[in-house]
Amino acid sequence: MSDVNASDTTIINAKEDIFDLYLGVGDKPMKTGLEVELAFIDPSSDNLTPMSVEQNKALKRASNAACSGTEARNEPTSEMLEIGSKAGTADQLEEIINNAQTHINCLCHQALLLGLKRSYFQNLPDKTAQNLLSSIMDVERYQAFFSPPRDDMKGIAAYFSVCKSNQVSISYKDPDFLLKNLKRLYALAPFLFMLTDNTAPFNEAKPFPGHAGMHHRHSLKNRGGVPEYLYTSNNGIEYLENHIDHVMNNPLFVHYNEEGKLIRLPTGTFESFNSLRDKGLNTATNYYFSQSVLWPDVKIAALKDSEENVIGHRYEARMFGVGIHQHASAQLITAALAFDESFAQKIDELLIDTGFNINKPLTLKTPLESAYKAAREHNQQYLNIAYGNDTMQNFAIKFASLLEQSKLLENFGKYLEPILTICRTGYTDSKVNALIFDTLEKTKAFQQSYDPSIFNKADKCTYQLFEEQIKALETNAA
Repeated sequence: MSDVNASDTTIINAKEDIFDLYLGVGDKPMKTGLEVELAFIDPSSDNLTPMSVEQNKALKRASNAACSGTEARNEPTSEMLEIGSKAGTADQLEEIINNAQTHINCLCHQALLLGLKRSYFQNLPDKTAQNLLSSIMDVERYQAFFSPPRDDMKGIAAYFSVCKSNQVSISYKDPDFLLKNLKRLYALAPFLFMLTDNTAPFNEAKPFPGHAGMHHRHSLKNRGGVPEYLYTSNNGIEYLENHIDHVMNNPLFVHYNEEGKLIRLPTGTFESFNSLRDKGLNTATNYYFSQSVLWPDVKIAALKDSEENVIGHRYEARMFGVGIHQHASAQLITAALAFDESFAQKIDELLIDTGFNINKPLTLKTPLESAYKAAREHNQQYLNIAYGNDTMQNFAIKFASLLEQSKLLENFGKYLEPILTICRTGYTDSKVNALIFDTLEKTKAFQQSYDPSIFNKADKCTYQLFEEQIKALETNAA
């Protein structure tokens, strides 16, 4: 969750006061980078106790001290820490992935030294939102949000406690480049959600036959998902104007006062940046705070300098799961879509052939909403669901072939193999998890016993990890 500079009292009267900060990097090189959210447990406890607040602080200190350049960052609940990679250009993708892997390995090694262990699954399948929300980090923002959550914010609180993800950012060239990539990523979002999911077949300690992350994100309503103005914006400038209006009218349940302190509003009560004008609180701090509490599946987020001043914006693809390969897969896919024009054009053509005409955004709404619903409620069908006028499995096979043709990715075979395997077999990580860990007891037992060194390289998907067991299950089923 992005922080804001609480001391920026610059008054923003109109969108013209900030619009230049959305225009993109222009002729400067576009950059990319990723963030990875990881959950930790105590494997020695019968109950797989999540990492506590004090353990979180100790792990964060140890990791940041042990590994040069590592900055573990807090999320609202104590079981989770986030690492970020360096930012780099299109020709630095391997450095970015290696940098992220180094930080992941450092954090996980320090966790082991403290008697903690990374969750094998991207979620903690045996823990409820209530379990996790009982342990909020003592950070002002998270305390104001969720300690305890307002009665009308419980769905949002559940999302932030239960769900973990990878996020890939791109500092875009200009507004039209931004909109073209947003339309492409939103059309792909249900597919990418499914392709990289690494949940167990349990959510909040109960059997769950759909996509748990998408289920919880659905509770964000107009703070998340796909912004309605994606379908009506004719160009990048118009999209950004609509985005700024969305930020200025976003219902806030927390805001900053004159002293730069967070004020929590009572249940059922909201302010917005626009309504705060009458109190003289239409500051840059409150504007960027309002932007930061919008969580669509492709987010527009601030770019900041070393002193936390906003110097521009980026887009952030947020639909990727967490596992062995997902951070590398997410980085490569998002970067290829942004930096490899030929590949992006072929994906656009594939999307159009599949019924998602991103050149006619008004026509996107119905098929995209259907695709989101099919993925969210897949009923353990995984890629064997409808996607536009085809199946997601057929789309995946075509997508894999295009990935292999990307000039940008031609030297990344070792990183592409997991995602290509998933596309061609249909065995997403979550599908394999459902086959191998079909009871909560098996799920918990594996959490305790698995060897965390499997996460040291981003070179396998769970199908490759459990291929012999899966083939034995297929033989028995036949």
